[in-house]
Amino acid sequence: MKWILLGTVVVALAGAGAYLAFKPKQAADGKPAAAAEKGEKDSSSILTVTAVKATASDVPRQLLVTGSLASWDELPIGTQTSGLAITEVLVDEGDKVKAGQLLARFDDKVLRADLLSREASLREAQALAAEAEANIRRAEELARTGAISTRDLDARRSTALTTKARVGVAEAARAQATARLAQTEVRAPTDGTIAKRNARLGAVMSAGGTELFRIIRDDRVELLAEVPEIDIRQLAVGQTAELSAVDINGKPFIGTIRIISPVVDTKTRIGTVKIDVPHDPYLRPGMFLTARVRTGTQSAPVLPEEAVVYRDAKSWAVVVDAAKDDKGHHTVTAREVQTGPRDGNRLAILSGLKPGEDVVLTGAGYLKTGDKVIITPTPADKVNPLPAN
Repeated sequence: MKWILLGTVVVALAGAGAYLAFKPKQAADGKPAAAAEKGEKDSSSILTVTAVKATASDVPRQLLVTGSLASWDELPIGTQTSGLAITEVLVDEGDKVKAGQLLARFDDKVLRADLLSREASLREAQALAAEAEANIRRAEELARTGAISTRDLDARRSTALTTKARVGVAEAARAQATARLAQTEVRAPTDGTIAKRNARLGAVMSAGGTELFRIIRDDRVELLAEVPEIDIRQLAVGQTAELSAVDINGKPFIGTIRIISPVVDTKTRIGTVKIDVPHDPYLRPGMFLTARVRTGTQSAPVLPEEAVVYRDAKSWAVVVDAAKDDKGHHTVTAREVQTGPRDGNRLAILSGLKPGEDVVLTGAGYLKTGDKVIITPTPADKVNPLPAN
């Protein structure tokens, strides 16, 4: 009996200890400690951010156009000869050429022989003409003494005129042979760059057939921009265009509108605008580029670029509600915005934001609509002292 009572007391003491060990703890305010810890966690999850006010500013109004670079004037170079084989090709694609530079040469053996024959015929005709002139002079002396009749004198004069005409024919034939011989040499009609070469050694070409070369005249290229008809009215000849391509210093190329097409395609409702671009080896025909044409100015809110968040191929600004809750926290709203031109680190907002609204500057990428934030003043830029001399 004694051992039974002792066992009952031990069990009771063990149960009391377990109760005390697992009893929920009370916080200082009487709430369960777990609830207090949860409240502390909720408070610590509120992000502290800096904000900036959207300010109205005059920003350039720009029109974005796209297109491909093309040669300002691409010249096809052919041959005026037929049935001759190419014996020399002196240039290749990409070579710079000057006006009059020799590009290719055809086999000229037959034409040189023909020229020699024409020159011999000319000398023969000149000799006969000289003999006929001498005969006239002798006939005129004989006619004065009555040794020959007037009829014979007229016949000799006619013969002299015929031989003189034959000299003219021979001279024309020689000039024609000289011209045909000159056509065996293909020369550049202007300065430029060889864009394409079809000339091959041994190839027999014909006049009016396959072109031998294509030359980019004066190395000038231009942007052929395709512009919808509704936007063409904003453009004018002489307006500048900032290209998407940059030079060796990282600065964008600047072009100038040269021609605005007077017609619009009836199917696509698109017109062509030709934009002169600077001469640079990087800008080559066929390249696809975009250009921003400044068409005027407009007033729009402006933000520092770091205040704009790019997510899901869209631009967002996290706007701060001016009102505070009872704990001094602000509510934020993520708005999709349309960005416009930039000036250094400033970015124009064309839609989605009003001047005077506060926008989260730092920490915007971690926020979503409905989140609470604590606004802290933006620290002033620290100015480092000048080094001592």
